[in-house]
Amino acid sequence: MIDNQKEHPTDRVIRSIQAMLHDGTISSGGKVPSERVLAESLGTTRGYVRIALQRLEHYGVIVIYPQKGIYVSPIKPITLDAIINNILRFKEHDIASLMETRRPLEIESARLAAIRCTPEDIERIVQAHENFKQAYTEGKPTLEEDHLFHLAIAKGTCNTVLESLITLITPEIITMNKDFKENYSVVVKHSLEEHRQIVLALQAKDPQRAMQAMDIHMDNSRKRRIGNPVPETAHMTDNSEETYETETHAR
Repeated sequence: MIDNQKEHPTDRVIRSIQAMLHDGTISSGGKVPSERVLAESLGTTRGYVRIALQRLEHYGVIVIYPQKGIYVSPIKPITLDAIINNILRFKEHDIASLMETRRPLEIESARLAAIRCTPEDIERIVQAHENFKQAYTEGKPTLEEDHLFHLAIAKGTCNTVLESLITLITPEIITMNKDFKENYSVVVKHSLEEHRQIVLALQAKDPQRAMQAMDIHMDNSRKRRIGNPVPETAHMTDNSEETYETETHAR
């Protein structure tokens, strides 16, 4: 049994929405009460309700239509219940398991993208990297730009299942990393260089090099996030003079 005093407020909101699905207050394909109504009825703040709804939207449990409202996805109740249970099971200490699961997906994503990505895909990946770099240069948060870079690579695989799996775990990684600020400048500096190596490999259409670059990036990301941080020059490939193209042309 869940101790409601210890449960995070956003989890309580999600669990309450799950209870509404169970008792028929809301149904598959039906409308969900507004953010304001949920906050008032659950005795919590709209901020917590908003975060809970964003998590549910990320996982496809609900769809938010501007000017229309919030609707439950037209999915079978048993499937909705299973998805919500999985969302509630994710906790901060699961970051190691999440990153462990992510690693082989990202490595395969890099391999397939190197083989299959079009010039348009490359442009999208390069732009995502440039956006990440610009955010860092301007002193802005970079976490979402970081993950958009990885999602751009996943799109270049032309494998919708792999893209969906990477998209599925991204929201939880973003949520778990929101408060991770240790050695921020050094962390992002390393990530930028690792991303650059991945871009170079993709532009070269070299799947082995892309896999290696992504493997190094995933390993270093894990160490930076959960311990054993890498030293200043660790895992840095010695091709600093090599530059990637910021504009691509049809081959």
